[in-house]
Amino acid sequence: MTSALRRSVVAFTLSMVAAGVAACGTPPTSASLVSQGLKAQLAGDESTAQSTYQQAIKIDPNNAVAHYDLGTVYDRRGSTSQAVSEYTATLVIDPTFTDALFNLAVDTARVDSTGAEKLYQRVLTLQPGFAAAWLNLGFILRGQNNLSQARLDWAKAVALDATLASHVPTATPAATTPAPKP
Repeated sequence: MTSALRRSVVAFTLSMVAAGVAACGTPPTSASLVSQGLKAQLAGDESTAQSTYQQAIKIDPNNAVAHYDLGTVYDRRGSTSQAVSEYTATLVIDPTFTDALFNLAVDTARVDSTGAEKLYQRVLTLQPGFAAAWLNLGFILRGQNNLSQARLDWAKAVALDATLASHVPTATPAATTPAPKP
């Protein structure tokens, strides 16, 4: 279970408790709004998810999960700069939020490969089994003409998650398919 999924489960559980309180007339909490936003997002209603996450952030600006989840909505909509802003806000609150680190690296890799490399390395320091981070770090290293280390990182990625093998370039450095975001 990834750390973001764990956080979402915790947020969901907290929101269920909060929903019981809200049914008695108490205003919604940030956690209950994050839960509602997640439900909307999973149902494909990104507009509701976005506004619900924004409400959660208004109630609690330090809710890292709300910022992260809002970032994922922006990413799905192609609003990369807004997603980067939310992932950055997440990391100010919780510098160890590995999925936010990973998504920030993915979103910034084309404009700042050195910064993305450092982000992937932070992810791997915190969570060495994060296969997609090994895969994407390999792409960064290949772009730096460090093909031997890239191949080692790709091998680690595939050893951790065999389904990533189809993303690893075989012979030529032309084709790249980074791992998807969590």
